[in-house]
Amino acid sequence: MATPTEADLRAIFAMRPEAAIEYLERKGFAITWNWHDVDAATHARALTVAKAARLDVLQDIRDALVDNLERGGTLRDFQRNLRPVLEAKGWWGRQIVVAPDGGAEVAQLGSPRRLETIYQTNMQSAYMAGRYAAAYEARETHPYWMYVAVMDSVTRPSHAALHGKVFRWDDPIWQHIMPPNGYNCRCRIVPLTAAAVRRRGLTVESSVGKTGQVTVETGVDKRTGEIREQTLTTLETTDRAGRKIQFRPDAGFDGSPIQSALMDQVLYNKAERTLGAPAALGEVQDVLLDPVRQRAWKAFVDRSTSPQGQTMSVGVLDPTDITYAAAQGAQLQAGVVSASDTVIRNSPVAREQLANLPQRLAQPAMVLWERGSESLVYVVQDGDSTLAVRLRGGVYGPGQMENISQVTEVTMESIDDGLALGRYRRVR
Repeated sequence: MATPTEADLRAIFAMRPEAAIEYLERKGFAITWNWHDVDAATHARALTVAKAARLDVLQDIRDALVDNLERGGTLRDFQRNLRPVLEAKGWWGRQIVVAPDGGAEVAQLGSPRRLETIYQTNMQSAYMAGRYAAAYEARETHPYWMYVAVMDSVTRPSHAALHGKVFRWDDPIWQHIMPPNGYNCRCRIVPLTAAAVRRRGLTVESSVGKTGQVTVETGVDKRTGEIREQTLTTLETTDRAGRKIQFRPDAGFDGSPIQSALMDQVLYNKAERTLGAPAALGEVQDVLLDPVRQRAWKAFVDRSTSPQGQTMSVGVLDPTDITYAAAQGAQLQAGVVSASDTVIRNSPVAREQLANLPQRLAQPAMVLWERGSESLVYVVQDGDSTLAVRLRGGVYGPGQMENISQVTEVTMESIDDGLALGRYRRVR
């Protein structure tokens, strides 16, 4: 497949660069030795470059990507500006490098070709995450999404087979085929109204009964000989000639934009515009509880051992909670609850329990108002444990998500005592 040109990234994707910039700026970092060690959920929220074992190197690469977008630069500009920075830090050329387990090997670090791969992969993902965000926000008026391939001599047959296919925006298949779904993928989506679908005589398809899974080898660890594998979702379809084609994304691309940090802002915007409307908050909750999104949350929890100032949406306030908090003087604006990696890192609660937080917050045992801190406290059950999830106390600032300040393990006896002594008031 042809490598996307600057025109591909700007004209074909046809979106404002601000969304792509925000996507990159919101990304954290994940240190990895081999690219196949990182799953799609981590890729969606963290910049990762194989054998870039220092956070400052990853920071330099992300800053260069953002700066290049802001300046409207080209691939050559990106390479020319970043190379001396990486050379000064010793991350350039072929070197003997030591792996986390103490083993050593000769590896290619920075190079013009490597920077090209980093640039193309991240630009594709950034632009298409922005396109997805725009399409998602317009889904009520444009509920049908059409897959569009470039359709030239180098388009992969499986990508060409999807050209012109239309699925509803909420068809699960978009979690796996959303472009870019492979290296140098130049495909995109076009949102359509119901009237446009009828006018153009298009057929809205469903992926029900047409998906499967396949396990593929992604590489071999040079030091251990271990064969790495990934399980990918496939789609059975037909090309324009009626031939059966099985589509599957490339390894590392079997993810969904709903896992990205940019999606947090989309959800916030949705909740902000319709604060207190149960239907709107319910839609946000559905996204947060989606299994694909849950994988991204688990990856976020796993990465929180090294906080980077990142946050992720984890729940929504019930309209009852919003009304009660507002009556106490809290100035809520969105009703989307988020957690920072620092709060997760500092919590004494087991990581396995923190990974369940979105589901637990959706069904709390009770919701309290804590006097003194003037904050909402969600009491949730996780197995035999009782957890108290405290939101940030005091007045909630406009334009900010309602952040979790603390997650601790408590006893129901202590909660009952707090209610009896007037420390807590029960909201529901």
